[in-house]
Amino acid sequence: MKSLFYRLIIFLDTAQENDTNYNIAWFMANNFYRIADMRISELAAECFVSPATISRFCRALGYENFAHLKQECYTFHSNDKKFNNLINIPLETMKNDPSQATQEYVEQVIHYISDLPHMLDWKEIDETLRLIHDCDSVAFFGTQFSQSAALHFQTDLLMLEKFTMAYMDSSRQLDCAKELTKDSVAIIMTVNGFFTGSSFKILQYIKKSGCKVVLMTCNPELDIKIPVDHMVLLGNSKNRKTGKHSLLTAVELMSLRYYCLYYPSIQELKGHIL
Repeated sequence: MKSLFYRLIIFLDTAQENDTNYNIAWFMANNFYRIADMRISELAAECFVSPATISRFCRALGYENFAHLKQECYTFHSNDKKFNNLINIPLETMKNDPSQATQEYVEQVIHYISDLPHMLDWKEIDETLRLIHDCDSVAFFGTQFSQSAALHFQTDLLMLEKFTMAYMDSSRQLDCAKELTKDSVAIIMTVNGFFTGSSFKILQYIKKSGCKVVLMTCNPELDIKIPVDHMVLLGNSKNRKTGKHSLLTAVELMSLRYYCLYYPSIQELKGHIL
């Protein structure tokens, strides 16, 4: 369900205000609790568009149709627990003692991150970085926090004179996947594996391209249903709710490693200055 909010925010943050999809996203974000009880014709009338436009927008959000989106909205409304699945902290602890909740969460993160030195396979990472460096077409794929981490990595790489693609919008990710070739590299970031359930078409186009595939995940048992050339394991499936911290840490380490391997060294720079 969180993916719907995430995609609505992307539209609102990136689209022009005179864009039709922006207007639909704005109405849905401001009237979310009405959507589950609305007919498609009612929503279209509220947004001053046709039902067909609403259907296209739903598909752009990753849903089969308006009924599919509406069902997810209904499921969300019927669930009283909106946030306690985000981290492993009891709601009562946060309500009554936020300092204790902070301590417990920090301890969880520290415990999870402490496994990284033993978990990261630097041979796999170095091969991934070599592919990034050598290939002219490198694209990141993921959803929510994973794709935000990809954007962070993309920015670091650009600072090191390496252009990659990391689109936040799922429809642009799909278009990107369609353009991949056997000479491309697709890096799939999915902390818990949710990407595989929401991005079947993207995965099929990646498979069809024959490109090199790198999977970065905290789920060692994850099967994305397409061949994987390199896997960067970030943790284990028992603690995936704090896995996003491992992903971000790994990305920052990989950025530094890329700099060390493929950017002029300090010694070379000193020699040039002398």
